[in-house]
Amino acid sequence: MENKISEIWSKDSKINENDLMNELRNIPSLHSKYYNMYYTEALRVKKLKGDYKELEMAKREWIDGSMAEEDLHERGWRPFQKKVIRQDMDKYIQSDKDIINLSLKIDYHSVRANYLEDIVKTI
Repeated sequence: MENKISEIWSKDSKINENDLMNELRNIPSLHSKYYNMYYTEALRVKKLKGDYKELEMAKREWIDGSMAEEDLHERGWRPFQKKVIRQDMDKYIQSDKDIINLSLKIDYHSVRANYLEDIVKTI
């Protein structure tokens, strides 16, 4: 599935008008193919959203100084050096590089899942 979905769909969506019976027979197979791709992608989004929640909590503990030394060491993080007031906490978390990267990954896979869902509906 690492190939671009649009390239695969472009090939699969072509209809041979001279052999419509065979094209009709292919519908269940195409539906299964794209539904499985959609299902996999939708599960990946759910997993990434869970990972995001865990990372956000870890970043919150890191920034407010409540993260245990062993957790800091395990993640390879050094203690956060600034004192952050509660009202600024979300600003620091949302501008964190790890949070941004995971958020972008969620967005990427969400778009893929939505595209696959649209393909399944089209079939």
